[in-house]
Amino acid sequence: MNYKSKANRIGIYSLALLALRIIETVIKSAITEARESKLFLQVEEVSGRFQAAIEPGNRKQQKEAVDAKFLERRNLFDEIYTYLQGLLNSPDAEMKNAATLLFNQMNKYGRSYTQLKIADQSLRYIRIIESLKKDEFKDAFTKTLLTAKFAALDQLQLDYEELYMGLGNTKAISTAPSNLRKEMENALKVYVDELHWMAGSYDTEAWNALYKNVCQRFDEVNVSATRKKTDNSTDSTNSTKPENSADSTNSTTAA
Repeated sequence: MNYKSKANRIGIYSLALLALRIIETVIKSAITEARESKLFLQVEEVSGRFQAAIEPGNRKQQKEAVDAKFLERRNLFDEIYTYLQGLLNSPDAEMKNAATLLFNQMNKYGRSYTQLKIADQSLRYIRIIESLKKDEFKDAFTKTLLTAKFAALDQLQLDYEELYMGLGNTKAISTAPSNLRKEMENALKVYVDELHWMAGSYDTEAWNALYKNVCQRFDEVNVSATRKKTDNSTDSTNSTKPENSADSTNSTTAA
C-alpha cells in the first residue's frame, strides 16, 4: 500500500515523529483492541528505542572532556620535565643528584611522543608515573619540591583513564538511529496492515476512522517533508543574485 513506500522515503526524524503521532492517535482512540494489540505494543517498544537513539547524547561533551584532560596531563608533564631539566645544572650537588634521578625516569621515552597513537602515549605516561611511585624516589621529590606536582600528575592520569573508559562505554551501548530505522519502519507497516485488516473485518465507524486517521499521519509527515524541500529550494533561488546586482557591485568596489 501507499503508506509503505512513504515510510521508506521520509528521513529519520520524520520517521520518529510519525511513530509518536501514530501511537498518540491509537491511544486516543476508543478501541481497546487497537491499543492492546501485540503489534501496537511492539511499535511502542521499538519507538522508545528509536527516540532514544536520535536524542543528542553527551558523547561530544565526553570527547571534549577527554581531550581537555589529555592536554592538561601533557602540559603538567612538560612543566615537571622542564623544571627538572633546569635543576640538572644546579650548583647544589644534592639537588642536582635528586633532579638527575627523577629526570632519568621522566626522560626514559624522550620528552614528546605526539607522533604516537593516543593509546601508546597514554601507556608511556602510565609507565613513567608508576615507576616514579617507588619508595626510592620519595626523597628526590621532597628535595626538588615536586611531591605535590607529581601527585597532581598521577591524579590527572587516573582522571583521564576514567573519562576515556567512560566515553568508550557510552560508544559501546549506544545505537545509531540508522541501525534501528528498518525495525521502526517494519513495526509501523505491520501494525498498519493489521489496522487495515481489522477495519475491513469489523467495518465499524470507529475502526474505519482509526485506520483513516493513522493513514493521515503518514500523509502529514510526507507533506511536511515535501514542503521543507520546496522551502529549501525557494530559499536557494531567492539567495542567488545576478552578477551585476548591487551587492556584487559593492563587493567589487570594496575589493
